[in-house]
Amino acid sequence: MDVFILAIAVFLLFEGTIYALFPEQTKRLLTTVMSMDTNSLRIFGLIMVTVGAIIVWLV
Repeated sequence: MDVFILAIAVFLLFEGTIYALFPEQTKRLLTTVMSMDTNSLRIFGLIMVTVGAIIVWLV
């Protein structure tokens, strides 16, 4: 359970840093994501999950 809480904390750290340092670029990125096709977004998400799982497995 400690590892899960640590993972959430690291995620929030990175996510918050991006919003704090690059707010305008983040807004543009979110606008781009909203205009993406649902299937493209789903494929991108599945690729990111796969990459994350591989990194966790390697570490």
